[in-house]
Amino acid sequence: MKSLVNQYFRPVMKELLITILYLKWSFIVLGFLISDSSAQAADPIELRAGPMTMIFEPDNAFLRYLRVGREDVLIGINAPIRNELWGTVKPQVSNLELDQGDSQFTLTFDALCKDRDIDFLWKGKLTGTSEGKIEFNFDGTARSTFKRNRIGFCVLHSSSAGGKAWVITNIDSSESKGAFPEFISPHQPAREIRKIAHEMAPGLWAHVQMEGDIFEMEDQRNWTDASFKTYCTPLEMPYPVTVKKGDTVTQKVTIWLEGEVEEYAIPAKGASDAVTLKLTEHAQPLPRIGIQVSSEIDGLSNTEIDRLKNLRLDHLRVDLKPPEELEGSLISAINQAKQLGVKLHVAVWLESEIEKELNKIRRIAKQHNAPIAAWFIMQANENQLQLAREILWDVSTGTLYGAPRDGISFTELNRERPSQLMMEIVAYNATPQIHASDNSSIVETLPIQGDTVRSAKQFIGTAPLVVSPITFHTALPGKDPLPGELPWYVDARQTSLFAAGWTLGSIKFLAEASVYGATFYETIGWRGIMESANPPNRPAKFDAKAGTVFPIYHVLRDFSDFAGGRIQGLESTDNLSVVGLTLRKGNKVRMLIVNLKDRDQKVEIRGLNQPQITVSILDGDNVEKANKDPEAFNRRVGKAHASRQPIDLGPHAIARVDYLR
Repeated sequence: MKSLVNQYFRPVMKELLITILYLKWSFIVLGFLISDSSAQAADPIELRAGPMTMIFEPDNAFLRYLRVGREDVLIGINAPIRNELWGTVKPQVSNLELDQGDSQFTLTFDALCKDRDIDFLWKGKLTGTSEGKIEFNFDGTARSTFKRNRIGFCVLHSSSAGGKAWVITNIDSSESKGAFPEFISPHQPAREIRKIAHEMAPGLWAHVQMEGDIFEMEDQRNWTDASFKTYCTPLEMPYPVTVKKGDTVTQKVTIWLEGEVEEYAIPAKGASDAVTLKLTEHAQPLPRIGIQVSSEIDGLSNTEIDRLKNLRLDHLRVDLKPPEELEGSLISAINQAKQLGVKLHVAVWLESEIEKELNKIRRIAKQHNAPIAAWFIMQANENQLQLAREILWDVSTGTLYGAPRDGISFTELNRERPSQLMMEIVAYNATPQIHASDNSSIVETLPIQGDTVRSAKQFIGTAPLVVSPITFHTALPGKDPLPGELPWYVDARQTSLFAAGWTLGSIKFLAEASVYGATFYETIGWRGIMESANPPNRPAKFDAKAGTVFPIYHVLRDFSDFAGGRIQGLESTDNLSVVGLTLRKGNKVRMLIVNLKDRDQKVEIRGLNQPQITVSILDGDNVEKANKDPEAFNRRVGKAHASRQPIDLGPHAIARVDYLR
């Protein structure tokens, strides 16, 4: 017997022990990769609870895209920890375990939110049943003492819910009937919420119940987020709040369905793997596209001038903020505008000596024959704006005057709507990173930019509307960077194909909403579209070579041949995956199409009365060469392509499709 044990049992046990240790080590490694922010993004986990599908993003502890068939239940649920400056602390997810069947699952994980003085650990448990019921539990403990503005669940109803009926159960158990706002609501549409039921499709209702705090709703489309956010704690309560070491937070969200579930859960027959783009009949003028002066340099080199002139921009924007150096900034901007052959948009931030400052600006502008097309008198009231008109009227002819709010988005315009006397021209700025910074959330903002324009036109009438400036980085001031980190106003993705594709999507949706103009980024530097020939030392996280352009430049260059032309709609079957637009001028037609995902995708174009097209692609294989020599890249000749054949796009690739009509 002893020999049999030695011969068979011990080797088997040895192999079993090795296997267990291997699996345990693999699990530890998995947990490390998920929590390491510098590691490659973890793949989303696809989940199903009966008729409801969704994905879980381990990198962000984010449950996204809860759907029944093609109908949105929710666009997402997350649980952000937001510091006293409204900065979001990125969670580091570990110990993720998944038990999943065909139509039910249990998923557990730990989420460590740690940044400077903040150290907060929460444990998540997510369950889904075959009947289509979801429970998301949050159990958190503070491991340090810190200040916060918010901790806990945010429930995100899709912007597609706009106009759809709801029944809200309040914290006192009373019920109220209403609907999600169709146009963007300036203030909270609902408060003191315990449960929301809404008719996501005719005869199909989704119920969402929240426990553990008092919840209220805001229309996040104000900040270009694609959602109605139901969050805790109410904003009328004082903040920031001190969280003491050892404090706990426990919350739960429960979701279930009611009504004609089976009718909507049936998948569409014969669905293609390719995203389809279809030409529409609607067309409008291409917006007037401009750019900001650089905040890093005072002048432009000959190469930079030539490259910027090739973009055929409409305007250059400069911001004057007395008592900072005003004269030098304005003279430099005037010279650059003349060098580029563009008009100038001047934003003036008034201080105490308003009349004196305006007269100084007038003197400089008159002396240098400034080609000014618009004055933005920031935060001005009616009297101050009228004073500006009286002082600046003879600087240049046909100039428009506006008084944008000192805010970070459409929100301030929506909440402080100007009088007709203050709306010769209307402007607000935009950034996709007010509430979230992951790629998926940034992509979701694109269609909502158009929604802000359509909502603004409900109260500005026919006044020209300029979205200015549009920046990729967050507009919320943050804390000073740690060694090796980027400043809060810089995003490493500024130099990426992803940022170029987002810019293309931004122009598309703003143009389709008939915006008058849009001002993007800066000319030079790490908030710009190209790097200086002699840049200062930068953190290694900012990947840009001296004297090169960024991929954003190539997108703007592809528009330049159609300046003054028209843009035609191009509808996508999936706006979160692939979007595109069509440019027309004379007999020339150009389609620009972007893959918004970090995976390969096929794209089919419908509605072309053209058997043959030419296709050229900007992608990871050629982008470095294109950035180094943008002139040669722009002269590229596309490859002949049958219009009925799909176009293959790599991660974040951009296709240029040309043909003659």
